[in-house]
Amino acid sequence: MPSAGPLPRRSPHPAGPPEPPGPPAGPPTEEAAAEPPPKRPRLLLQGVGAIVALAVAIGAPTYDRYLLFQSGQPTDRVHAVTAGQGITFEHVTWKVSYGTMTPPAGTRHNTPDKQWLKIAITRTAEDKDGAQLTGQPEVLLKDRAGRAWQLETLEDTAPSDHLVGESYVTTKVAVVPSAVAKEVELELRPSSYRADTPTEDLMKPTADDDNDVLRFRR
Repeated sequence: MPSAGPLPRRSPHPAGPPEPPGPPAGPPTEEAAAEPPPKRPRLLLQGVGAIVALAVAIGAPTYDRYLLFQSGQPTDRVHAVTAGQGITFEHVTWKVSYGTMTPPAGTRHNTPDKQWLKIAITRTAEDKDGAQLTGQPEVLLKDRAGRAWQLETLEDTAPSDHLVGESYVTTKVAVVPSAVAKEVELELRPSSYRADTPTEDLMKPTADDDNDVLRFRR
């Protein structure tokens, strides 16, 4: 087994008597000049923005029904990966870790019958060929009955150019029924796309059928 127009003009105020000139502007005080720009709130807003975007994505109607579809193809070659272990497939080593997370504030998916899962997917190129295999894999969560749930990306540390031996982590989030939260397993279908593929060859069919699926056991 192996995704205004311009503001209206303000009405002019009636002219009044000119104000007396103030004191001449002097150089800024040491205290004002030394005050650094507030950087931390911007970083915080970026993090909050990611959570808000995630909550909106997971708020789509498909998540209300949970069950998305019966997934898998008869020709899939599923490679089972022992819990907590990694697997090297086509020049890339993959590893998965499962966890839970607190639902974002205000989400409607914060009920006892729903569980939020946070899953870290680590990829490491083992050689130059692996460093060129930068395509995003297809991922799903599946329970023992074969039902599948979609995942949304929370964070991706991978750059456009991968380095050999460098590990990159993609963090995914999903909402599943609490009853199957401890049994659902990630199925990952690696992409055969190579970053060094010539532009003129991108639309050409390849011999690879991408039928290999890695299933990470719990």
